[in-house]
Amino acid sequence: HVFLSYLLGIGVISLERAYPLTLGSNIGTTATALLAALASPGNKLAASIQIALCHLFFNVFGILLWYPVPFMRLPIRMANVLGERTAKYRWFAVLYLLLCFLLLPSLVLGLSLAGWRVMAGVGGPFLGVTIFIAAVNMMQAHSPRYLPTKLQTWDFLPKWMHSLKPLDRLITKATVCCSFSCEAGQNEEQGDEEPISPHTVSVRMQDEFASSQRKEQLTHSNPVLDCLEEIRPGVAVFKLKGLERCNSTPL
Repeated sequence: HVFLSYLLGIGVISLERAYPLTLGSNIGTTATALLAALASPGNKLAASIQIALCHLFFNVFGILLWYPVPFMRLPIRMANVLGERTAKYRWFAVLYLLLCFLLLPSLVLGLSLAGWRVMAGVGGPFLGVTIFIAAVNMMQAHSPRYLPTKLQTWDFLPKWMHSLKPLDRLITKATVCCSFSCEAGQNEEQGDEEPISPHTVSVRMQDEFASSQRKEQLTHSNPVLDCLEEIRPGVAVFKLKGLERCNSTPL
């Protein structure tokens, strides 16, 4: 998955082509789980194989649900939306990871441990509100005239409920304050250092000039390089010998 993300980032493959590759890699990981389950002890072999098969069928049914019908390829559209948000707000990726992989699973686990009544009482309204918001967003994008005037936009809500700009300002202020404090600490550390004398600076400049002279002498005496001409006084142009037939660009 990391390699696919890298290929997407550099533009080698498109998101539509990476999607089936990701689904296929998910199926491939189930083979490892099946092989590991076969190596379990005899008294735990049945449970291990059951869990491995659950892993396999979960991915298979996920592919059957979200890939064969083009209209049902919602993960591609969701990835586009998340990518645009992350390109605009760089902190959104961290927030997404914390929310979807830490906070929400912890909440669902806690509700399930509290009992099915508590989970239904909290999860039911949450699921209903989520479906309502998704339906209103879809109608706002395609047929807003069928909605009431107030629901045609979310402007009647507070800005922090339908925009990430207030949170972005808060995070930007926090990071700017942290950067200013770090720069102040670095300036204090640099102020504590001993000042460099002019004699030390002149010695360093002389050493650098001598090393550059030695490099130029080694370059001119290199039998592999051939000096062509001087475009500017003191600037030599070289090319590798034996590459005349390749029309190579001079170095």
